[in-house]
Amino acid sequence: MKFNIFVLMMLCLVNWDCTKDEQEEPGKKEIVDAGGETKKKHKNPYASMVPTQIGKHAKAALHVAFSPDGSLIASTGKDKLVKLWSISGTHVRDLSGHADDVMMADFSPDGKLLVSVSKDQTARLWEVGSGKSLKTLKEKPPNEKKMTEEELALYAATPKPLMNWAVFSKDGKKVITASDDFSLKLWDVTSGKKELVFQDPGCRQKSVHRRKDSPGWVSSAGCMDDGVSYLKFWDMQGNLENLQGDENHDAHFLAFDHAGRYIITADGSVSFSVYSGQGSYLKRVMVGAYHFCVTFGPDDETLLIGADAGYVYVHETGTWRRKGKLDTGTRSAVDSIAVSPGDGSLAVALRDGQVLLFKTPVR
Repeated sequence: MKFNIFVLMMLCLVNWDCTKDEQEEPGKKEIVDAGGETKKKHKNPYASMVPTQIGKHAKAALHVAFSPDGSLIASTGKDKLVKLWSISGTHVRDLSGHADDVMMADFSPDGKLLVSVSKDQTARLWEVGSGKSLKTLKEKPPNEKKMTEEELALYAATPKPLMNWAVFSKDGKKVITASDDFSLKLWDVTSGKKELVFQDPGCRQKSVHRRKDSPGWVSSAGCMDDGVSYLKFWDMQGNLENLQGDENHDAHFLAFDHAGRYIITADGSVSFSVYSGQGSYLKRVMVGAYHFCVTFGPDDETLLIGADAGYVYVHETGTWRRKGKLDTGTRSAVDSIAVSPGDGSLAVALRDGQVLLFKTPVR
């Protein structure tokens, strides 16, 4: 006990929240916190919540997303498929065509289209109602015979354009993609043509999202000069307006609250960073487990953190203290979570391929 108290005190000194799992342990009614104050342990308020299985991928499930009306769930996986499910668990259809892992998918604002991205260096636009593949968004290789020696050297040093993320514009007319080749690309949905390239030399673009604070985009960019993933703010013309991050804490996974007050960045370690909606650093918070995805719960009251061993940790927004945890019933890592815009239910993608649904909103 003395050793544990000492460790917690040291963590507090580096501006981490000292939170503990609040699941009551038999025979242990009280604990002593880092400041020496005795307090009662509380039961995990989410212990009774049990998920239902929506479906399963043949290999790891990598991402889940709800349609805007909350009636459908799209899941992607290492089996090269996008799968569509009804929230009742009915398999609607498979969207096949990618030649490698499908990293993620995003619905258009009206729910009629879906964009998916893959390690096969393409993004695909799909018609949700029919499952028809409408457009393939792909970077055309340059003509190396017409390149100068300097251009050839630069091309050789640039990673392949493996697609990592995509999101529709607010009006649904454009798609922006994030890829390994040091750039974000803006595409026209109707024509499938590339309209604009946001160059970011030396930085692989891991994900891209619509900004809350102003028109434009926020990307998670892993930069090769120092090996750190940064939070980057872009305007609509592709100009970099702001950069946040530090050499100790990557910004691999991002979450935005609906009100635009906070941006959460997580790096797969045992803690996450909190920024204001405009990008100002606020604090670092301890989770106590390796985690791989984050999202805000219904009404922005909670932050949900998908972690290893099949747990989703629930933290209180603002104080960032842990309220409890959800148990998926498996020890497989949670790689993606999404909250329904309809009824607030929670979809979960697991590394063993399962797609689960917690039907009760997590508040």
